[in-house]
Amino acid sequence: MTASRPTIAFDHHDPAYRDTWMQDAARRVVQHPVAWTESHGGFWILSSYDDVVRAASDWETFSSSHGEPGKPWAKGVLIPELPYPLPLSESDPPVHSARRLIEAPSFSPKAVRDAMNFVHRHTGEAIDAVIDNGQVDFAYDIALTIAAKVALEVVGIDLADWDVFALSAHEASFTKPTDPNYPLDKIREVQARMRALLAQRRAEPRRDVLTALATRKINGQPLEEDVQVGMLSALVFGGFGTTASIVLNSLLWLDDKPEWRARLPADDRLRDEAVDELLRFFPPNHGTARTVVRDVEIRGHHLRKGDRVMLSWVAANRDPAKFENPNEVLIGRANARDHLSFGAAHHRCLGAPLARVDVSHILKEVLTRLPDYRIDRSRLEALPSFASTAGFRTMPATFTPGPRLAVACGQGAEIIAPRG
Repeated sequence: MTASRPTIAFDHHDPAYRDTWMQDAARRVVQHPVAWTESHGGFWILSSYDDVVRAASDWETFSSSHGEPGKPWAKGVLIPELPYPLPLSESDPPVHSARRLIEAPSFSPKAVRDAMNFVHRHTGEAIDAVIDNGQVDFAYDIALTIAAKVALEVVGIDLADWDVFALSAHEASFTKPTDPNYPLDKIREVQARMRALLAQRRAEPRRDVLTALATRKINGQPLEEDVQVGMLSALVFGGFGTTASIVLNSLLWLDDKPEWRARLPADDRLRDEAVDELLRFFPPNHGTARTVVRDVEIRGHHLRKGDRVMLSWVAANRDPAKFENPNEVLIGRANARDHLSFGAAHHRCLGAPLARVDVSHILKEVLTRLPDYRIDRSRLEALPSFASTAGFRTMPATFTPGPRLAVACGQGAEIIAPRG
């Protein structure tokens, strides 16, 4: 260990990190705001709020690129690097800015309002499917199912095979890219389906993200098909993990808090404040990577061109210089929306507004329709790794059975009278 490279033991793929991440983040932001780990070939970790925002905003020093011609040494936004590119997430301005404009209209305020039809329908159907059983796996039956179906509908993918798209993405989210069990074959199968869907939209355009990717141009030129597939992969593979994660962490936090369970369903503003604070406290994604483009000094430590850097959202969200009493959930916190759980600067998640309203509605409906749910913590199973998504494989719960309120009716829902 040298003065310019303070080394700590840190591996975000290690199950030990999954079990101690709260303590790790709280300690690291105070004691080791800039640190080096030898894991995965070695990389820096930035943990203070100001340093993380600075790096996220300075693409000329901290690149998101993954093997672009001008930066062949850059390795993208995950450590270890992904075995395939994500051309929007893993690009820098001006290329990134132009590509982002293709997707942006699909996440405008109007588009989010329109997408709420999907959120309401899929939430109602998911709860109806379990409500008369008295038991539920919140992980699969509610969080994964609703979030994935909403994300796929927003993109424009038919739901007949929704689980083919969703489960491969879910598996990839908790498997290290260098692991021999990484579902690369499944992902390539899904990407082959994406190529077919893009070809369909080029022939028969619709008003959806698929059509935008298939037909819109940059400087008069259409996107290369590999870029289209890569951008679509990011939307599908990363489009629902955030929502599912925060839904599950929120339901677990609320499990033993009857006062909040009683207040949140009827108070939209309070529930939205709760979602932001719970996002700060339980960030679905704990960090993203950059590659150093040019030598830079941070807090007296020298980062060299080619070094890998992790921007630790989870530690920045617990920075006491930014958030008072950061290791407590304080619903109504004045600056809760300053959290970095959706990233920062030009790479801030486009789907953040949709994720917020999605989570808020799911929580409202669960707390209203399954008000006495109790999570069986003895059977609670977290994902094996929190490196990409901090979530759960299973979250069994029981509740008093209730009436179904809607039944599927084509692409909509028909409201029926409660039974009994």
